[in-house]
Amino acid sequence: MQIYRQIFAMVVAALLFSSCAMIPGVVSDARYEFDEGLALFNSGKYREAIPRFQRATDLDPNFGRAYLYLGRSYIGLKSWRQALTPLRTAYRLSPEESKKEVLDILIDALFAGGLDAFNSSNFESAVGYFKELLGLQPTSAKGRSEFLKALIAHGGSSLSNGNFPQAISAYTEAVKLSPNSFDAVFGLAKAFFRNGELSKAFEAAEAAVRVEPRNPEIQSFLQELQRR
Repeated sequence: MQIYRQIFAMVVAALLFSSCAMIPGVVSDARYEFDEGLALFNSGKYREAIPRFQRATDLDPNFGRAYLYLGRSYIGLKSWRQALTPLRTAYRLSPEESKKEVLDILIDALFAGGLDAFNSSNFESAVGYFKELLGLQPTSAKGRSEFLKALIAHGGSSLSNGNFPQAISAYTEAVKLSPNSFDAVFGLAKAFFRNGELSKAFEAAEAAVRVEPRNPEIQSFLQELQRR
C-alpha cells in the first residue's frame, strides 16, 4: 500500500510540474519571452517581437537563439546596423552544429548593411561592413568586389573633402586588394600629389600607366608631375 501511495505522489508531482512549465518564472522567464517573441516573429510582427527577444537576452545573456532572432527581427525591418550586434553575439554563442547557419545570416546582414551605407554615401561605414564580412568569409567574390568599390569611393570622398591622409589610406588598401584597379592606383597617385608627396605620386602614376597605358587622363597627370 505504501508503494502505491509513493507512485501516486510521484504522478501528482509530475502533473503539477508540467502544468507549471508554461507559467513564466516557474521554469524560465527567458524561455517564455523567447516563445512569445517567436510567435510574433513568425507572424511577421518584427517590431513587436524585438522587445520580447531583448527581454529574453537580458534575462539570460547566454541565450544564443534569442540573440539570433533579435537580429533577424531587425533584418526584417531592414535595420542592418541594429541587427549586427545581436547577430555577432549569436555567432559567438552558437554551438558548432549551428554556427554555419548563424554565420550565413550575419554575412547577409553585413552585405546588405554595406550596400545600404554605400548607397547613402556613407562610404566609411560601408568599408567597415565589407571588411568585417571578408574577415568572416575571405573567399567571398561579391564581398571583395563591393569592398573595393567602397574603398575607392571612400578615397574619392576623402580627397574631395581635403582629408588627404584618409584618402591615401583608403586608396592604399584598395591597391593592396586589387593592384590592377586603375581607379585605385590613379586615385592613390592623386592623393599623394594633393598631400605634397610628389615622388610617391609619380610612382603611383607610373603604376597606373602600366594598368591603362593609353588613358589620356593619366598621361596628362604625369606631364603635370614632370613639370613640378
